[in-house]
Amino acid sequence: MEALLTLLRLQKAGNAEEEYEDASCPTENGRQEGAELRFAVADGASEGMLSGAWARILAELHCRFGWTGGSVEQFLESAYGDWKSFTSEYLRGRETRKAPVQWYEEPGFEEGAFSTLLGLTLTGRSQGRSGEWTAVAVGDSCLFQVRGSALLRKFPLEQSSDFNNRPVLLASNPANNGQAVGAMRRMSGTFESGDVFYLMTDALARWALREDEEGRNPWIVLRDHATRGVPVFGAWVAALRKDRELRNDDVTLLRIDLPGQPPD
Repeated sequence: MEALLTLLRLQKAGNAEEEYEDASCPTENGRQEGAELRFAVADGASEGMLSGAWARILAELHCRFGWTGGSVEQFLESAYGDWKSFTSEYLRGRETRKAPVQWYEEPGFEEGAFSTLLGLTLTGRSQGRSGEWTAVAVGDSCLFQVRGSALLRKFPLEQSSDFNNRPVLLASNPANNGQAVGAMRRMSGTFESGDVFYLMTDALARWALREDEEGRNPWIVLRDHATRGVPVFGAWVAALRKDRELRNDDVTLLRIDLPGQPPD
C-alpha cells in the first residue's frame, strides 16, 4: 500500500518556530509504503510544562505502537516510559548548562504536560481497490475523510460548535489521566483509491468544519495548499487570523493521499 503525505505546520503568530507545541508523525513529506501505515497529530497544551515534547512522544508512539493487540493503558505505560527518559535527559541538560530547575518551575514539573492525540491507521487489502482505516482520539484534534470534494467522515467532533476551551487531554502524570482513559474514542471505516484524509489540530479543524457547515467547501482550498508549500500556507493562515476567522494557535495539517490517482 502507498500513500503520499503532505505536512503543513505553523506556530502561533508572535512566537518563534521553536515555540511550536503541536506534533505530527511522520514529520517528512513524501511517499509512505507498507502493509500498514500510521499517522498522528497531537496538540500540546500551552498551560502544561514541556507539553510540546509530550505531544511529540504521543504522536511518535502511535506510529510504532501495536494497537491491534494493545490497550489504551498499555499505550500510556509506554508513553510514561518515554516521558521519563525525556525528562531525565532534559534535567541533565539543564544542569550541564548550569540552569537547573527553579523553585517556581517545580509545580509545573509535578503537574506534568498535557496534549490531545489523534491517530490514524490504514490497512490495505490484498485484492480490490479498497482498504480499512481505524482512528483513535483524545481531545479536539480532528480527522476528515474526503472523496472528490465531498466530506465522508469526521472524527471525533461533528460540529464546529463542539469545540470549547477545555478539551480532554492526555497527561504525562498518570494521576491526571483518569478522565482521559475513559474519553478515548475510536472509529473505523473503509477507504477507496483516490480518497484523502486530513488530520488537523483544533484551530484549523474548527475552521474547516464551520466552512463545510456553511457550504463553502474547505476541501478544495486545502487540496490546493498541498501543492503550494509552506510559504503560501503561512500567508493564508496569517490572513485568516487577521480576519478573526482562525484562532491564533499552532496549526498542523497532515494531508494523506491514498493510492489510485495522484493528488490534485
